[in-house]
Amino acid sequence: MVSSKEIEMHFAEIMHLAEQIEMLAGTLKSAAEDELMQVICKNRACWNSICADILIGKEVKIGAGLLHEANKLYEIGKQMKQQAKRMYQAELMNNQLAATRVYSQQS
Repeated sequence: MVSSKEIEMHFAEIMHLAEQIEMLAGTLKSAAEDELMQVICKNRACWNSICADILIGKEVKIGAGLLHEANKLYEIGKQMKQQAKRMYQAELMNNQLAATRVYSQQS
């Protein structure tokens, strides 16, 4: 049987990891939205040609891909939290049931 302390520790650990994933998703989203777009704008301002248009198109696609991945990471973090809460509640219930279980002898 897993102790309540262990359940609490595992729950806290997974919640912390989920928070870190959500924070990393936010950082990635910020980089894609802000930093990459600033680079694209600077390139556009100082370089006008067909090659520049091709490069900017590719940079925009990369930015969109990064945003998509950031959103997926954020959703993973949210799902981890939800699943951890369900598992935490189930484990506590299992511990409670195990502590109060009465075994009968059969003849």
